[in-house]
Amino acid sequence: MFQDSDFEVFEDKTLEGRMDKIKSIIDPKFEKFAEIAIPILHTNGQDWYAHIAKHLRRTTNAPDNTWVAFAPNKRGYKMLPHFELGIWQDNVYLYLAVEENMKPVHTSEIMPKLLDVSELVHKLPKEYCLSQDHMVNTTIDLSKYAETVARYEKIKHSEVLIGLEIKRGDKRFGSSELTDVLVDALKQLLPIYEKLK
Repeated sequence: MFQDSDFEVFEDKTLEGRMDKIKSIIDPKFEKFAEIAIPILHTNGQDWYAHIAKHLRRTTNAPDNTWVAFAPNKRGYKMLPHFELGIWQDNVYLYLAVEENMKPVHTSEIMPKLLDVSELVHKLPKEYCLSQDHMVNTTIDLSKYAETVARYEKIKHSEVLIGLEIKRGDKRFGSSELTDVLVDALKQLLPIYEKLK
């Protein structure tokens, strides 16, 4: 799966160069993980689909991160709670994501569910974290879950992402242990997904 050298993709400052590297180096790793993840997700009886980011709207700036999303919808994922495996220049992450695209149409439906899973979120291992925006490379502590959910309801450009971040340089890069950690994260987050879907 991922190796420490994969982060060098982001050292290419050109849009064309970085996109070529993402397609040739990173996307095949997303495809490999999809082969492992989809059967695990399918155990809940839903059909699941992998959506690898294409960055089609980019015309000048190279993407700062890239990802594959897993959702039970063949046409898209942003309007649903979904899983997202991605890479920034300094970390690989796996999140259960509730993104801003669910608002305002589904706000009243998703808010009680987000509140309902609070206890499950706080029971996650201590190395798990939150993010409030999948396009910003910043995480916060799980203890901030209540305020992250409150923020999601009030602020248009806010999200609730729950999961794991593995920093560049971690000894698990280049080993099967990294895949095991990501698979375990998927399994840890599935019970929360079941209450959010």
